[in-house]
Amino acid sequence: MKLYEACGKRVRIVTDDGQIFEGKAYDYTSALDNEPNPASISIGDTELYENEIISIVELPD
Repeated sequence: MKLYEACGKRVRIVTDDGQIFEGKAYDYTSALDNEPNPASISIGDTELYENEIISIVELPD
């Protein structure tokens, strides 16, 4: 799943350091709008950057 596709959905995101985040993804920001950082998305109060994410899986509601 692409980062922008996850926005507004309930997802599980695994990061490159083994952390797992579950919840509704929101606030997608493209790399162009987030310079100098890569694209990002938020879950809860955590902003996750695209280059840190290993996998995104949509969860049932």
